[in-house]
Amino acid sequence: MKGFFLFVVFTTGFVLLLRYLRKREVESFMESDMADFQTFRQTHEVLKKPDPITAQAEAYAAINPGIIELKKYSPGADAGVKPDRLNFVDAPVPILHRLKSYLFDEVTRNMLILLGKVAPRGVLVLLNVPLSEFVKTHTGETSNLAALKVTYLLCDATRLEVICGVQHRDAGATGRQPIDQVKSVFGDIGLPLLEFPVSNDISEHEVRDKLDPVLLGSEVQVCPGCAGSMTIRKAIKAKSAGRIFWVCNDFPTCRGVIKA
Repeated sequence: MKGFFLFVVFTTGFVLLLRYLRKREVESFMESDMADFQTFRQTHEVLKKPDPITAQAEAYAAINPGIIELKKYSPGADAGVKPDRLNFVDAPVPILHRLKSYLFDEVTRNMLILLGKVAPRGVLVLLNVPLSEFVKTHTGETSNLAALKVTYLLCDATRLEVICGVQHRDAGATGRQPIDQVKSVFGDIGLPLLEFPVSNDISEHEVRDKLDPVLLGSEVQVCPGCAGSMTIRKAIKAKSAGRIFWVCNDFPTCRGVIKA
């Protein structure tokens, strides 16, 4: 009887010990899982926390579309960096084209207008023409002439035959050598090169005085009414519109006119 009692006590104690050890094992496992869960939670909160720099960049990109692009970068779980990182990529800035309110610079525009007024019908004014387009050397080469340009080239509108050139010459020494080379070439080919200063104050009268003798092949015309000097004018009205006439410089006192 005593032996049976000891057996029961020993068995009960052993069972209670096993239950205690099992309970401690479960509690230890739960504590470990809880620690891992807390670590994961803290890491997750850090990853989800908005980056102030990224937030500012996103706001800027929303206000200024096309200036900056935000692209998400997902390297994967084992890359050791935060997922969905934003990379800043310079976006191509769109180029918008606008039509200018005027053609060329002011000096060129003024001279083109004056030449258009003075030149008679049938005379074409070309701009910035390389000398190689209408001049060649005695060997037939044109490569050394390609860099030289005449600012305005007047030619026959029907046959495109060169009549003369018009060039700007600065009052200073800068750039004189290329202009002198152009003048030398025109001298070789026997065509006149009219020179004007780089200025917006050139008058129609100045252009006419130099251009009219070249276009009509005569430097002086005597008025039949008063024997005074005459100037070429282009009719702009009635049936004679576009025709060229020699008109007395004393007009309207003297109404001497000669058809050109």
